[in-house]
Amino acid sequence: MKFNIIVFISFFLIYSCGEKKKKVYAQFDTAEVSNQTDIKLDDSAKNGGLGFEKYAKQLGWLTNDDLNLSGDPNAVKGDTITIVGGDVFPPNFRGFGKDTRTQLNSLLEGLVYESLVGLDVETFKQEPILATHWKVSDDSLTFSYRIDPRARFSDGREVTAKDVVASFNILIDEGHADPNVYTWWNEKFEVPIAESKYIVSVKCKKKEWRLLYSFPGIVVYPSYYLEKITGSSYIDKYQFEMMPGTGPYILNTGETTQENNGLVVLDRREDYWAVNHKRNTGLNNFDRIEFIFIADETQMVERFFAGDYDLYAVSRAQWWNQKFVASEYNEIANGYTQRKKFINFKPTGVGGISFNTAEPPFDKLNTRKAFAHLWNLDQLIDKLFFHEYVKTNSWFPRSQYENPNNPKQYYDPELAIELLAKDGWSRKDGDKWMTNDDGEIFEIKEFFIYPGFDRIMNPFIEDLEQIGIKVNLVEIQNPFEKSMKKKFKFQYGGWTGSLLPSPEGMLHSKYAFVDKNENGIWDDGEVPQIDVTNITSMNNKKIDALIEEYDACWDANKRIEILQELDYIAANEYHWIFGWAAPYGYRCIHWNKFSMPENSLGYSGDWRTPLALWWIDPERKAELEVAQKNNTKMAVQPEIVDYYNSLEK
Repeated sequence: MKFNIIVFISFFLIYSCGEKKKKVYAQFDTAEVSNQTDIKLDDSAKNGGLGFEKYAKQLGWLTNDDLNLSGDPNAVKGDTITIVGGDVFPPNFRGFGKDTRTQLNSLLEGLVYESLVGLDVETFKQEPILATHWKVSDDSLTFSYRIDPRARFSDGREVTAKDVVASFNILIDEGHADPNVYTWWNEKFEVPIAESKYIVSVKCKKKEWRLLYSFPGIVVYPSYYLEKITGSSYIDKYQFEMMPGTGPYILNTGETTQENNGLVVLDRREDYWAVNHKRNTGLNNFDRIEFIFIADETQMVERFFAGDYDLYAVSRAQWWNQKFVASEYNEIANGYTQRKKFINFKPTGVGGISFNTAEPPFDKLNTRKAFAHLWNLDQLIDKLFFHEYVKTNSWFPRSQYENPNNPKQYYDPELAIELLAKDGWSRKDGDKWMTNDDGEIFEIKEFFIYPGFDRIMNPFIEDLEQIGIKVNLVEIQNPFEKSMKKKFKFQYGGWTGSLLPSPEGMLHSKYAFVDKNENGIWDDGEVPQIDVTNITSMNNKKIDALIEEYDACWDANKRIEILQELDYIAANEYHWIFGWAAPYGYRCIHWNKFSMPENSLGYSGDWRTPLALWWIDPERKAELEVAQKNNTKMAVQPEIVDYYNSLEK
């Protein structure tokens, strides 16, 4: 995806007016904004003010005017797009702090707020957003950014270097109760310095190539809101309240409500400061974006064909092949809805079944290997997935970082029994379940899965039972939350992929044993109520060293070699039973009223990308209405959209 989806989140404040009236959301309270009393910072041309451009090159500043545009210049602005934001209304809209790791949160953040610099995912060139220019010191330890003097928050106030400093300071405040956030930012950077009104610099605590991309991706909030709050008061105040942002959209406070399963509404800003910037050509076309929430999958289908929302991401291969077909739905046969499978270069993340290796029984390598040989993925892909997916075999699947020599995971129950025997598990004649030398039954009381995943996991559970392992499936809304608190034995889940992989959080031992002593034992005997990102408790000194070598390596080709070596070592630890991946970016069915650029989703886009790239075609929308009224047909568009590969032919 070419445009920038920022990885933190927005905010709203719930309040009630009178008895039994609907909850609504306040956007911001200007009465609480403090006066800016700081000493006036330099705003001269040579120090970042108006006229800076004529001095920038001779002062060593860089920029990028050669933008690789994703949007279509012919896009029509207007109308509304409605999509499903999730199965339940999110617990908050905060950008960081506890309980904020949802895709909707990051999506809202990317629509309402902006960062200093973006990244062209095809060329890996940096692109201006809030910052017009940037500079790297000779020792690669200090980065400087010049903020566009035209940049404005939605309340009309200009963006300054102080806003960047304040945004950083709130991230490193431990009071917001997200140790992964404050630990990472505090470990990597010194506190930024406002060198002038529009120039901010930051010094890295150690030399890492990734930091060149990380710091300018920081979400910029208004300092005049942040300067009087702490991390703890932030998570209290900004559960559901939004500060002013600089992005193209703003929360519709009157219509956003949690009533009736919830509705979140964003309005496109007519006063968006960068509306005429070249990088925004053909982007942000919808006047209104609506997120609805539907928990039941059957109801989700019914409501789509009833016209309640515009795009349905078809996650089930069986439904794609047997349910969402012309013979089942008139809307498909007549072309009122269109099936689309978009092929692009969206990274595939690691996914499958992960083990908590800090606790028995999965602290034993042979046991983990055995389970890897008890999951019959080939059967799943053949019988349930209709060959829509392919097996993965790496921490970096379908990328240049994947090691082709990784151990193959295949179904072999006899081998699994041999491996389990090495760890003391066997089944005596006449017994139903395996036991160890102490007579304990091999039982996993809680195997957490997402609702509806029982159809996928039941064959696995049956195969486990065949050799004497008892597993109880438990459906919960967010199994991954359990794993980040180490409250699991094994579970299904995964991490999203990245064009610039960052294995540190997933694999480095420092993110595995938060609040543990040097022996990896919980000091109080209880699992703490905190999140850790190394969910499987990988604790391999060689992997730690390779991660640190990778982060310090500025040679892109050498980084490939490092990650391939790391991939091989990590794969042989069997912390995951690798799962499957789609060989495309996005599969959906949508109402036939949209137009889109040739690239459709962009180089690495997914379900979020239509919000930025697509638009409602007035002529096609009118044609749809007439066709539905008269029960006539519309043209069926090609199902496979493969723009990037077609360029090479």
